[in-house]
Amino acid sequence: MNRRRKSITALSAAVLLLGGCSETISGTASPVPGQGPVLTKAAPCSLLAPEHADALALKLPGVETKGDKARKLPPMCLLSERDDSPRGVSLSITQSADIPLNDFYAGALPGEKFGIGGFTWTRYASPLGPTACSLSTELGPSSFVELGSETQAGAPEATACDLALAAAPAIASRLPGGEPNPKIVAPPGQKKPEPSGPLLQVDPCTLLKPDEAAKLAIAPGTPVDPANLANPEDKGCEWKDSDGDKGQRPLNVTLFLATAVADVAGLQGTPEETDLGGRKWTVRSDTATKYCTAALPISATSTVKVSSGHWDDETKACDLLRAALPTVSAALPAGS
Repeated sequence: MNRRRKSITALSAAVLLLGGCSETISGTASPVPGQGPVLTKAAPCSLLAPEHADALALKLPGVETKGDKARKLPPMCLLSERDDSPRGVSLSITQSADIPLNDFYAGALPGEKFGIGGFTWTRYASPLGPTACSLSTELGPSSFVELGSETQAGAPEATACDLALAAAPAIASRLPGGEPNPKIVAPPGQKKPEPSGPLLQVDPCTLLKPDEAAKLAIAPGTPVDPANLANPEDKGCEWKDSDGDKGQRPLNVTLFLATAVADVAGLQGTPEETDLGGRKWTVRSDTATKYCTAALPISATSTVKVSSGHWDDETKACDLLRAALPTVSAALPAGS
């Protein structure tokens, strides 16, 4: 099961666990003053406008499941993160028109409250634990909306509600009495940033000129086919070695125009920091693959990656890269 499918399944399971309990807590759900009329029909996938889904890097259409009133399960909409989302997670939207909030949560304890979009949203304890978030607003005695999200991979538990909180203004704007025209901002890592920064105007093949390449016994650089790059906005250049399919591997430079260094693939091995004129490169050598990489964050969302290796001898994997790196680094734009 891939990470994206597991994410959706977890959110779906959380709703089933919440609604599937038969025990209810004491008390009666009360409408919150000023929150508009009670809904008569639940349509959770209609609560996220296309422009808001785009802002949150979520795929449309969502997958809607029918409710089961006997099991206290309102209709639910599952929206997965887009394929280009760096560390994105899914969002679930549950909407009830005929099941009280207390019945749905069946004893789950309310926690922190947030005033968002004209409504009071309350976080409840999730049966999936602290890495999952269940955020709800009560619209009437038998109507509510619940948003579910989870932590990004490797992120702290405190971020479990980040996507739900970011989506709440968008959902609120589609509810009766909600504040219109919200500005939606995705949590860090949820949406791929737009290409920006000093690398936009850089041709990677100019970072190591033909005469400089000749001194390293490699051919002049040639552009890498965009189809062979990780992202459509990336730019790459390759300097072929002179000993064929053995010994030394080619040298490659890739400019990631919208990828944080933490999200660049293929950076394997024990890191070693190298300072070149104030630029702090991280060099890694992977003995298993006889492959060597160097990465430099240019900004929070752009990275330079240099890579090479050796087909036969792991002790030589970084030789060409280390010889070329000072020249490549010095050729980068000033201030980057």
